[in-house]
Formats: sequence, structure tokens, C-alpha cells
Amino acid sequence: MVYAFIIHSIDTNFQQQQHQLLQPQQPIVYLSQFYTAEGNNKDFIKRQNSIIEKVNKDYSFKFQCENTKPDEKQFPDWAFSYSQRNNVNFVDIRGENSSKEGIFRIIPNKHINNLKNSDNLNDPSIYVTTSKYCIWKKILGVCFTIICEDDENRLLASNFLTLFSNVIVDVFKTTITKTINPMDILPRSEELLLLLNSYLPNGQLLFISNQFSKQIKTNIQQLSQS
Repeated sequence: MVYAFIIHSIDTNFQQQQHQLLQPQQPIVYLSQFYTAEGNNKDFIKRQNSIIEKVNKDYSFKFQCENTKPDEKQFPDWAFSYSQRNNVNFVDIRGENSSKEGIFRIIPNKHINNLKNSDNLNDPSIYVTTSKYCIWKKILGVCFTIICEDDENRLLASNFLTLFSNVIVDVFKTTITKTINPMDILPRSEELLLLLNSYLPNGQLLFISNQFSKQIKTNIQQLSQS
């Protein structure tokens, strides 16, 4: 089962700001939905922000690694890969989206009571009681993040992020403009929530065919017009 789904802003300089002791820019949360009693308890905001911060750290680390030239003596293979990125015949083993998607595991911390009394409240591990997987993708200029249980189909969860972003563009392109500006879509949280509840009902991942997806979009359009 899906534990939570969040659409939020993402910052490429998050890691650098922390190292320079600067106050990181607060992320914008466009949509946040938790599907369990634990996820919606009194620590909801802290849990949500800690997950977003962890995603930002993961993305920032990948982005910095991908865009910082490595030392040729210490990391010759990495340096060669970096120097060949603009070569059309070179195939990077990391793939084209190495800094645009990621996955990490959140393991509950056994010393939760001690940690909650300390200043380190930004670790999502202190806000969960069972292990979770967090899968994120940078799409449409923002981050789509899904947190699911250990036994969930993680490939299906990852595919859902791409599917849902495509659905958002497809549904709103006729009501806004043919050239989609994500910032025109994402603040429309009520309409996004309607879409989310249709494609991820009660946090249940579905195997959705193209025909079924079209039927869902037709139903949503009829609901919007009624």
C-alpha cells in the first residue's frame, strides 16, 4: 500500500546552502496526501517536511555529483565519463535521468524517544514505525514523491509517478493552454486531489491500461462539468 504522495518544489542548491550554514529556502508543497492514521497524526507536518528535506538532499547530492568535474587522478573513470557527456556516441552507464529520480529506504529508528527530545528532528526515520521506500522523480519542474510500504511493487510505484504527471498535463492542456506551464496547474490542489483519488484510490496502486485511463479522464471531466 502507498503510505503517502507529495508534489513539492525541489532545490538544486539545498546541500550547498546547508554546508554554508545558510537557511535553505522553504519548499512549496502543492499536494500532500497521507493514507494511514500514523501519517495523519500530530507529527504530520514534521513527517512531511522531513521526507521533503531528505528528497532534496538526495536530489542535490546527485545533481552536484553529475555537474561537478571530478579529480582526474583520484577518479579517472568518473572524470572520463564527465568529459564525454557531450559526445553523441558516448553512452553514460548511469542513464540520462540519474539526477532526476531516486529511491531510498526509511528505516524506523529504535531510539525514537531519545531523538525526539534532541534537536535532530529532520530525520524521517523517527516518524515511522515500519520500513518504507521513498521514490521520487523530478517532473514538470517539481518533484513527485511517493512513499510506500516495504512489500509494495516499487516498479509500479515509480511508473505511477510518470503516469500521473502525464495525466495532469493531458487533463489541463485543454483548460489552460496548449503550452503547459506547471505553475498554472499545480496550485489547483482541489482538482489535483480529484485526479489523485481517481488514479490512486485510498492509496492503492492500480495496473492502469490506456483504455482505463481514458475512461477515468472522461469520468473526471463529467464530474467537473456537473
